[in-house]
Amino acid sequence: MGIMTDNATNNDTFIDSLTYWMEDNFISFDTTEKHFRCFAHVLNLSVQKALKKLDGRLKKILLLIVFIIFIY
Repeated sequence: MGIMTDNATNNDTFIDSLTYWMEDNFISFDTTEKHFRCFAHVLNLSVQKALKKLDGRLKKILLLIVFIIFIY
């Protein structure tokens, strides 16, 4: 069993607090093995950043595709 979170800082704070509470109550909880970052969230952030960098080029490609469609 583990905990999956996005990358928000407040989730790191929560995991730290949970770890301290578990240690105080003699419960084993290894954050390196039990805390998971949501891969879909990380992937989404990466794609959004890449799309922002490609924004001008993507518009040119879209215009080219539209131009080709209307020619044929």
